[in-house]
Amino acid sequence: MELKDYYFFKDLSEDEFKKIKNEAKFIKVPIGSILYYKGDVNDGILFLKKGKIKVYLQPESIDKSEITLYHISAGEQCLVNTLSTITQNKTMASAMVEESIEGWLIPRKSILWLIDNSKSYRDFKIELCGNRVTNLINLIHSIKFEHLEQRILNWLFVQGKDKIKITHEAMANFLGVSRETISRNLKKLENSGILKLGRGTIIIV
Repeated sequence: MELKDYYFFKDLSEDEFKKIKNEAKFIKVPIGSILYYKGDVNDGILFLKKGKIKVYLQPESIDKSEITLYHISAGEQCLVNTLSTITQNKTMASAMVEESIEGWLIPRKSILWLIDNSKSYRDFKIELCGNRVTNLINLIHSIKFEHLEQRILNWLFVQGKDKIKITHEAMANFLGVSRETISRNLKKLENSGILKLGRGTIIIV
Protein backbone atom coordinates (compact mmCIF):
# COMPACT_ATOMS: atom_id res chain seq x y z
CA MET A 1 0.00 0.00 0.00
CA GLU A 2 1.28 3.47 -0.89
CA LEU A 3 0.49 6.73 0.87
CA LYS A 4 -1.71 7.92 -1.99
CA ASP A 5 -3.81 4.76 -1.66
CA TYR A 6 -5.44 6.31 1.43
CA TYR A 7 -8.61 7.38 -0.37
CA PHE A 8 -9.00 10.80 1.27
CA PHE A 9 -5.87 12.05 -0.50
CA LYS A 10 -7.80 11.95 -3.77
CA ASP A 11 -9.45 15.23 -2.70
CA LEU A 12 -6.08 16.99 -2.72
CA SER A 13 -4.41 18.57 -5.72
CA GLU A 14 -1.07 17.17 -6.83
CA ASP A 15 0.75 20.05 -5.16
CA GLU A 16 -1.21 19.64 -1.93
CA PHE A 17 -0.44 15.91 -1.81
CA LYS A 18 3.25 16.58 -2.46
CA LYS A 19 3.23 19.04 0.44
CA ILE A 20 1.90 16.33 2.79
CA LYS A 21 4.27 13.66 1.49
CA ASN A 22 7.29 15.96 1.77
CA GLU A 23 6.40 16.71 5.39
CA ALA A 24 5.95 12.99 6.21
CA LYS A 25 8.77 10.84 7.56
CA PHE A 26 9.06 7.29 6.18
CA ILE A 27 9.83 4.82 8.97
CA LYS A 28 10.58 1.13 9.43
CA VAL A 29 10.11 -0.45 12.85
CA PRO A 30 10.93 -4.11 13.75
CA ILE A 31 8.64 -6.58 15.47
CA GLY A 32 8.39 -6.24 19.24
CA SER A 33 9.11 -2.50 19.27
CA ILE A 34 6.98 -0.20 21.44
CA LEU A 35 5.62 2.74 19.46
CA TYR A 36 4.31 4.54 22.52
CA TYR A 37 3.45 3.81 26.13
CA LYS A 38 0.31 4.86 27.97
CA GLY A 39 0.93 8.44 29.14
CA ASP A 40 3.10 9.50 26.17
CA VAL A 41 2.05 12.44 24.01
CA ASN A 42 2.11 11.76 20.26
CA ASP A 43 3.11 14.42 17.76
CA GLY A 44 2.26 12.65 14.53
CA ILE A 45 -0.09 10.05 13.06
CA LEU A 46 1.17 6.83 11.50
CA PHE A 47 -0.08 5.85 8.04
CA LEU A 48 0.82 2.16 7.63
CA LYS A 49 2.25 0.80 4.40
CA LYS A 50 2.47 -2.73 5.79
CA GLY A 51 2.70 -4.62 9.07
CA LYS A 52 0.53 -4.92 12.16
CA ILE A 53 0.26 -3.00 15.45
CA LYS A 54 -1.39 -4.04 18.70
CA VAL A 55 -2.97 -1.36 20.91
CA TYR A 56 -3.39 -2.55 24.48
CA LEU A 57 -3.83 -1.67 28.14
CA GLN A 58 -1.00 -2.70 30.43
CA PRO A 59 -1.84 -4.33 33.78
CA GLU A 60 -1.26 -2.24 36.87
CA SER A 61 -0.08 -5.25 38.87
CA ILE A 62 1.83 -8.42 38.01
CA ASP A 63 -1.13 -10.69 38.79
CA LYS A 64 -3.26 -9.10 36.05
CA SER A 65 -3.16 -9.61 32.27
CA GLU A 66 -3.01 -6.96 29.58
CA ILE A 67 -6.11 -6.29 27.47
CA THR A 68 -5.83 -5.97 23.70
CA LEU A 69 -8.09 -3.14 22.52
CA TYR A 70 -7.63 -3.53 18.76
CA HIS A 71 -5.13 -4.07 15.95
CA ILE A 72 -4.01 -1.72 13.18
CA SER A 73 -3.10 -2.91 9.67
CA ALA A 74 -2.33 -1.10 6.40
CA GLY A 75 -5.12 1.32 5.49
CA GLU A 76 -6.28 1.69 9.10
CA GLN A 77 -5.37 4.21 11.77
CA CYS A 78 -5.20 4.26 15.54
CA LEU A 79 -7.78 6.17 17.56
CA VAL A 80 -5.40 6.55 20.53
CA ASN A 81 -2.63 7.89 18.27
CA THR A 82 -5.08 10.23 16.52
CA LEU A 83 -6.58 11.73 19.68
CA SER A 84 -3.21 12.26 21.36
CA THR A 85 -1.73 13.91 18.26
CA ILE A 86 -4.63 16.27 17.65
CA THR A 87 -5.38 17.22 21.27
CA GLN A 88 -1.82 16.86 22.64
CA ASN A 89 -3.23 14.89 25.57
CA LYS A 90 -1.52 11.79 26.96
CA THR A 91 -2.21 8.46 25.29
CA MET A 92 -4.77 6.22 27.01
CA ALA A 93 -3.04 2.95 26.00
CA SER A 94 0.20 1.51 24.63
CA ALA A 95 1.08 0.28 21.13
CA MET A 96 3.47 -2.49 20.09
CA VAL A 97 4.60 -3.74 16.68
CA GLU A 98 3.29 -7.31 16.16
CA GLU A 99 4.50 -7.61 12.55
CA SER A 100 7.39 -5.42 11.36
CA ILE A 101 5.97 -2.20 9.99
CA GLU A 102 6.73 0.36 7.32
CA GLY A 103 4.82 3.59 6.97
CA TRP A 104 4.69 7.35 6.97
CA LEU A 105 4.65 9.41 10.16
CA ILE A 106 2.80 12.62 9.33
CA PRO A 107 3.45 15.46 11.82
CA ARG A 108 0.74 17.21 13.79
CA LYS A 109 0.93 20.46 11.77
CA SER A 110 0.20 18.51 8.57
CA ILE A 111 -2.68 16.64 10.23
CA LEU A 112 -4.26 19.92 11.35
CA TRP A 113 -3.87 21.25 7.80
CA LEU A 114 -5.62 18.12 6.46
CA ILE A 115 -8.50 18.57 8.92
CA ASP A 116 -8.95 22.15 7.70
CA ASN A 117 -8.60 21.40 3.99
CA SER A 118 -9.90 17.87 3.29
CA LYS A 119 -13.56 16.96 3.86
CA SER A 120 -12.73 13.32 3.03
CA TYR A 121 -10.11 13.25 5.76
CA ARG A 122 -12.53 14.75 8.29
CA ASP A 123 -15.16 12.18 7.30
CA PHE A 124 -12.58 9.40 7.64
CA LYS A 125 -11.68 10.54 11.16
CA ILE A 126 -15.34 10.72 12.22
CA GLU A 127 -15.90 7.20 10.90
CA LEU A 128 -12.73 6.00 12.63
CA CYS A 129 -13.87 7.42 15.97
CA GLY A 130 -17.34 5.93 15.61
CA ASN A 131 -16.11 2.45 14.71
CA ARG A 132 -13.42 2.30 17.39
CA VAL A 133 -15.71 3.60 20.14
CA THR A 134 -18.36 1.03 19.18
CA ASN A 135 -15.77 -1.75 19.31
CA LEU A 136 -14.48 -0.57 22.68
CA ILE A 137 -18.00 -0.43 24.13
CA ASN A 138 -18.59 -3.99 22.90
CA LEU A 139 -15.30 -5.05 24.51
CA ILE A 140 -16.27 -3.46 27.84
CA HIS A 141 -19.71 -5.11 27.68
CA SER A 142 -18.09 -8.47 26.98
CA ILE A 143 -15.65 -8.17 29.89
CA LYS A 144 -18.29 -6.93 32.32
CA PHE A 145 -21.34 -9.03 31.52
CA GLU A 146 -20.47 -12.23 29.61
CA HIS A 147 -19.23 -15.48 31.08
CA LEU A 148 -15.66 -16.24 30.03
CA GLU A 149 -16.58 -19.39 28.11
CA GLN A 150 -19.04 -17.37 26.02
CA ARG A 151 -16.44 -14.63 25.48
CA ILE A 152 -13.98 -17.26 24.26
CA LEU A 153 -16.54 -18.71 21.84
CA ASN A 154 -17.49 -15.24 20.59
CA TRP A 155 -13.85 -14.38 19.97
CA LEU A 156 -13.19 -17.65 18.16
CA PHE A 157 -16.32 -17.20 16.03
CA VAL A 158 -15.33 -13.75 14.72
CA GLN A 159 -11.98 -15.14 13.51
CA GLY A 160 -13.95 -16.80 10.70
CA LYS A 161 -11.87 -20.00 10.68
CA ASP A 162 -12.34 -23.58 11.86
CA LYS A 163 -8.65 -23.86 12.80
CA ILE A 164 -7.08 -20.92 14.62
CA LYS A 165 -3.37 -20.65 15.35
CA ILE A 166 -2.94 -18.91 18.70
CA THR A 167 -1.29 -19.57 22.05
CA HIS A 168 -3.24 -19.58 25.30
CA GLU A 169 -1.14 -16.62 26.46
CA ALA A 170 -2.01 -14.56 23.38
CA MET A 171 -5.71 -15.31 23.81
CA ALA A 172 -5.45 -14.34 27.48
CA ASN A 173 -4.08 -10.96 26.41
CA PHE A 174 -6.94 -10.49 23.97
CA LEU A 175 -9.54 -11.25 26.64
CA GLY A 176 -7.81 -9.60 29.60
CA VAL A 177 -7.49 -12.65 31.86
CA SER A 178 -4.65 -14.91 33.01
CA ARG A 179 -3.24 -17.67 30.82
CA GLU A 180 -4.20 -20.25 33.44
CA THR A 181 -7.82 -19.08 33.34
CA ILE A 182 -7.92 -19.35 29.54
CA SER A 183 -6.35 -22.82 29.59
CA ARG A 184 -8.84 -24.04 32.20
CA ASN A 185 -11.86 -22.76 30.26
CA LEU A 186 -10.58 -24.04 26.91
CA LYS A 187 -10.20 -27.47 28.49
CA LYS A 188 -13.82 -27.32 29.67
CA LEU A 189 -14.94 -26.47 26.13
CA GLU A 190 -12.83 -29.33 24.76
CA ASN A 191 -14.36 -31.76 27.26
CA SER A 192 -17.80 -30.56 26.09
CA GLY A 193 -16.90 -31.52 22.52
CA ILE A 194 -17.02 -27.95 21.21
CA LEU A 195 -13.29 -27.54 20.63
CA LYS A 196 -10.21 -29.63 20.00
CA LEU A 197 -6.94 -28.27 21.35
CA GLY A 198 -3.57 -28.77 19.68
CA ARG A 199 -0.12 -27.30 20.13
CA GLY A 200 -0.63 -23.62 19.38
CA THR A 201 -3.96 -24.30 17.64
CA ILE A 202 -7.65 -24.44 18.44
CA ILE A 203 -10.01 -26.39 16.18
CA ILE A 204 -13.73 -25.64 16.30
CA VAL A 205 -15.56 -28.96 16.17
